[in-house]
Amino acid sequence: MNMRSLSLAALTMLDVPPPEQIRIAAQTGFTHVGLRLLPATPDDPDYDMLGDTAMVRETLAALQETGIRVSDVEILRLTPDFNLPSLRPFLETAARFDAQQVLVAGNDDHLARCAENLAQLAQAGKAYGLTMNLEPMPWTALKTLRDAQTLIAASGQSNIGILVDAIHFWRAGESLSTLSSIPAAQLNYMQLCDAPAKSPETTEELIYQARSARKIPGEGGLDLHGLLAALPAALPVSIEVPLAGKQGALPAQRRAQLLFNAAQSFL
Repeated sequence: MNMRSLSLAALTMLDVPPPEQIRIAAQTGFTHVGLRLLPATPDDPDYDMLGDTAMVRETLAALQETGIRVSDVEILRLTPDFNLPSLRPFLETAARFDAQQVLVAGNDDHLARCAENLAQLAQAGKAYGLTMNLEPMPWTALKTLRDAQTLIAASGQSNIGILVDAIHFWRAGESLSTLSSIPAAQLNYMQLCDAPAKSPETTEELIYQARSARKIPGEGGLDLHGLLAALPAALPVSIEVPLAGKQGALPAQRRAQLLFNAAQSFL
C-alpha cells in the first residue's frame, strides 16, 4: 500500500500561476503542491507571492476550494549577503499557506558564515512552524549530502532537513549507501524525476537539464526504484519534472496527469 503523499512541485508547473497549479493538482490526483514564493532566477516568472497580494489571496482561495495542501515553499538561498530581516515576508507568507517545509539552497562557500546564516534562518523558522531543508545541487557550494551534513553540524541546529532530489543525487555521484548516514528525522520530503543515465559534459548543460529538461519517471536512466527503497517508506514525494520538447509543450493539466500516472509505479 502506498504510504507516500504526492505533491506537484512548483518547477513542474512554473508556466502557470499558483492558483491554476493548485486546481490542476486537484484534478489530476495530487494531494499537495509546492509553491515558489521567490523566483529562483531572473528569468523565472514572478507571481507576486509575498505579503497580502491579490495572487496570495487567490492562492489561498484555491487551496480552500480544492482541499489541496502546501507541502513546501521555495526558494531561499544562503548567500554571502544573506539578510534575514528581508526574508520575514517570505516566512510570514509561508506560514499563511500553512506550509511546513522550506527549500534552501547553499550558495556560499564560506562554511562558518553560511552556518551562522543557516542557524539564524532555522531559528527564525521555528516561530512560523517552518523547517529548513538543504538541497544539495552539484553546481552550487552545497554539492553533496555530506556537504549538507557538514553545514548542519556547523550550524549547531537540529531542526534542519536534507532534501534529496533524484537528478541532483545521481549527478553528484552519490551512492545509495550514503543515505543510511542521514537520520530519518532529517528527511522531510524528496523530489522525484528522471533523466538520462549519462551526465551532461558541461555545467551549463547540467543546469539546463535540471531546470528545464528532466524526464518523466520511468523514461530516463536513473535508479528511481533503488533510491525510493533506500528512503523512509512514508517519506512524502514531490514530483519536480520540468519538461522540454513535445512533452513540455503539452497543456499543463496533461503534463500533470502524465506525471501523476507515471509516479504510481515508484511509490
